[in-house]
Amino acid sequence: MIFMQVFEIFERTAYDKFLLNHGGPLLQSFEWGEFQKKMGRKVWRLQVSTNVGKVLAAATVLKMPLPRGLSYFYCPRGPVLAQSVNAEKVWGLILDKLSDLTIGERPIFFRVDPEISVADNWFSPTSAGFKKISWEIQPQATRVLDLTLSEGQLLHQAKPKTRYNIHLAQKKGVSVMEYRNGSQVKVFWDLMKSTTTRDRFSAHPYLYYFNLMEVLGKAGQAGLFVASYQRRPLAAAIIGSFAGRTIYLHGASSDRMRSAMAPYLVQWSAILSAKARGDRVYDFGGIAPAGAGSNHPWAGITRFKNGFGGSELAYLGAYDLVYNSLWYQLYRFARQLNRFRIL
Repeated sequence: MIFMQVFEIFERTAYDKFLLNHGGPLLQSFEWGEFQKKMGRKVWRLQVSTNVGKVLAAATVLKMPLPRGLSYFYCPRGPVLAQSVNAEKVWGLILDKLSDLTIGERPIFFRVDPEISVADNWFSPTSAGFKKISWEIQPQATRVLDLTLSEGQLLHQAKPKTRYNIHLAQKKGVSVMEYRNGSQVKVFWDLMKSTTTRDRFSAHPYLYYFNLMEVLGKAGQAGLFVASYQRRPLAAAIIGSFAGRTIYLHGASSDRMRSAMAPYLVQWSAILSAKARGDRVYDFGGIAPAGAGSNHPWAGITRFKNGFGGSELAYLGAYDLVYNSLWYQLYRFARQLNRFRIL
């Protein structure tokens, strides 16, 4: 008789093998969990398999902090399931395993935002007891490029203004360098401070970006691209890569020499680097949802990303499974009052 079982996995190769074979997202990778540990968070890596050794699913679960010593569990872009499995049973096993952990960890809720597209809705977390929420941690919509196209085809599908700006940056003498460790994160951080002041949003702390590059960069799963003119950094981007997919994680730019169009050349350089590495997909990491107006806070960055062409992809979004109803209601109330930032 064949039956399913769930285990906690501690070995990198054993955990990542399943994700690599199933195109698992970077945020579910072993190295992403190591990065989260560097940030002081507890991490559990769960794997569902049959008693004959066939792996059916994987889930990296993080313990995320909230004020007053509270917390919640979070499975970013997961769980990841193999095709043709009984999704409800697999999710049930994962939830049973987590229920054991809740006794000691006492999270308020468990949040998921699985990489299941709206167009291919083969499973809804609501059937496992989750409730849809109206905000996101990971973007619900994104834009992706098919990197199996030739360089000429990729450039041709970009909008004329985007192609012009790429060529303009090259003509002006902007150069782009890629780094695979934390050595240039200070450069990125200085640009990020300019960006947050200009565009009025909050960034992660410096240590977040440094640890990201130290852990994922050294593992070959992240790169920092810096565009400079006459040794003056103008724009930078942190790009992740895993299981044949590259994803744009963070970007920043200077207020100086905006006419040099350095952000366009940073993206184009990252796209070509991903293609040369053999990745199949370039993910721009999030755009405003369909139908969002010009007042949406992501309207500008969405126009920038849309200029490179590709296709839009929408996911189901975020869902919560509530463990403690009273604290969850207080959490939602506090969030509505903007009394703390959701990480």
